[in-house]
Amino acid sequence: MPDNDVKIYMSKAQRLGVQVNLSSDFEAINQNRANGNLQKAHALGKRLATLTPSFDSDGLRVNLKDVLPQKYLSQDILYQIKVLLVFEAEAFLQLEIPQNALATTAINALHDALRENAPAFHKNISDGAAFSFYYLAVKKGGDVSQRIGEAFAMLCSVKNKEGFIEAGKTVWNLAADIIENEIKKADFVLA
Repeated sequence: MPDNDVKIYMSKAQRLGVQVNLSSDFEAINQNRANGNLQKAHALGKRLATLTPSFDSDGLRVNLKDVLPQKYLSQDILYQIKVLLVFEAEAFLQLEIPQNALATTAINALHDALRENAPAFHKNISDGAAFSFYYLAVKKGGDVSQRIGEAFAMLCSVKNKEGFIEAGKTVWNLAADIIENEIKKADFVLA
């Protein structure tokens, strides 16, 4: 066979000039497994899946009853709040956990728990556009809570937008404290 007929296989990463170092990735995963970080990330994701605006649940509660007027606590609005809470948990896991493998493990556990415990809700958020609007709000930067509040008001489809913008900001800010605290409590071993 002539030399010009020989084909050398190159992965897409190699063709793009991306350095692939699987041994260090495997080493990091094994280290995180050995020091308990993977288990902590999994438990954190499951715990954040319980984040709720409800007042009678056993999960992590965002206490809105004392800070939002009753008109913001209807079933439809509480549903939108729950969507926002799931987005926020996912976003903070990505932003606050410095190792991608741990953040991904926590996010997967979050979605697995939602899929198991609230399959219809999980299907709706997986197929819906709300996350896209919230993602764009975060990506724009600036006053993120203001942009999140604006996205929240739009998703609630209401006439009194100003009040709903403030409600969205309040939910975002209250939940941020809870989520950051839960991430700290996970006590990841980082080297």
